This record gives sequence, C-alpha cells and structure tokens, in this order.
Amino acid sequence: MTTAARERRRSVMRDDILTATLGLIEDGGLGAATIESIAERAGVARATVYAHFPDGRDEMLRAAYDRAGRMLLDLARARVAAFDAWEERIEEYARTMIEFSSGGALGRFYSVSGPALVGFREGGGAGSRGYREAIGAELAAARERGELSADADPESLAVLLSSSLRDAGIAAARDPESAERFVRAIRCLLDGLKTARHGEAGQHGRR
Repeated sequence: MTTAARERRRSVMRDDILTATLGLIEDGGLGAATIESIAERAGVARATVYAHFPDGRDEMLRAAYDRAGRMLLDLARARVAAFDAWEERIEEYARTMIEFSSGGALGRFYSVSGPALVGFREGGGAGSRGYREAIGAELAAARERGELSADADPESLAVLLSSSLRDAGIAAARDPESAERFVRAIRCLLDGLKTARHGEAGQHGRR
C-alpha cells in the first residue's frame, strides 16, 4: 500500500470515528459517547480509536465539536443560497444556527457542553470562525454596493453579530421555544443597519 493510500485510509477511519461520535451524541447525549460505544458503532477496536486520538475521549470530543461546527456552516451556506438580499442571507445564517442549536442533543453539544469541554480558543472553533467570516463578507459586499452605511465596519459588526448568535444559540438550546424570538430579534438588528443608511441619505438630502 502506498503512502497516499495509507493516508486516505487513515483519514476515512478518522472520519468514521467522528461520525460515530456525533451519532451517539445525537441519539443519547454526551454521556452516550464513551470510547467503548464509539468503537462499537464505528466497527473498530478500542486500540484503533486511540491510534487516531491518542489523548482519548477529550481529544475525540474536541474534534467532534469542530466537525459539528463545519456541519452547521455547510448547512447554513446551502440555505442562504436561496436568498439575494444581504439582510435575508444574514437572517438565514442566524436562523440556521439557532435552529441547529435548539434541535436536540447534537445542538446542545455544539452550543453548551462542547464549548465547555473545548475551552477558550482564540478565534473560536470552525463554526464560529466560518460564521464570522461569512457574515463579514456579506456586510462588506453590502457596503460596497451602497446598501450599508459607508462608515459601517463589516469586520466589527461581524464579530458582534456572530457572538450574539452564539449566545442566542445557547439560550435556544436550553429553551427551544425561544428560537423564533431570537430570529426576529436578529432581523430587528439588521433592519436597524438598513435604517441607519436611509437616515444618513436623508440627512445628506436636506443639506
């Protein structure tokens, strides 16, 4: 077997282990994801699990957390493709995160228990970084088109919005009935950004 083939096989095996980990969390919560149950679901030996994750369950859960973040980001990108207006696209990013977070054990893992296990990481995990970059790009493009105030700072706004979404996701994970309320609140914030632009235009017109 060539080196490239071995690397592909190793990558596939690692993916299988992480898929098994997330499946167990989704089915039975974080407590269901033991080394034994993960190995059984992935169809591998315990030694194989440790070969891919030498630090054991904690390392595996950190990797699973990042995988969940990438899953969320992929889902959001697919959903926002149906919208043209920047505020509708950002609202859909918000709706996707909040619904994902409030959607059961996997959402609670991503929003609540996962960050506690992973701990603080500068820049956040894959989902947080991806969300911040995506929202920043939407805002920058809107400003370039003149649809957002010229003095708006897309990067700073993206940090504020993505951080707010994480907090909303945590709250929605604990109280799923609050999810739609948070989506409406995000839309109010986005409408405020648009209103700021229109107000600025009106002020220029009166000069």
